[in-house]
Amino acid sequence: MRIRGIVRTATLEENPPGSDRIELILRVQGVAPGQPRTLVVPYEILLADSGLDPDAVPGKRFEAEVDEADPGRWVVGEIAFAMGQFLRKPRES
Repeated sequence: MRIRGIVRTATLEENPPGSDRIELILRVQGVAPGQPRTLVVPYEILLADSGLDPDAVPGKRFEAEVDEADPGRWVVGEIAFAMGQFLRKPRES
């Protein structure tokens, strides 16, 4: 499923607890009705971008491809964050 929205919170969590596997849990808003509000970015994707800072993504727009791995557990296959600036033409007074 392809979804777009805004990241509310991003936290790193061990899964399973006590292991060395870290996942990024995203709580999101602005997605369509019936779409998930919590996404899991798995360890393998986090390893692909060592510069990803969980403190930098809240408030950012995102677009992701997600699949329901288990009931209620939506796992990200790919994700893009809008980390740049938006440029608009100036408003006329």
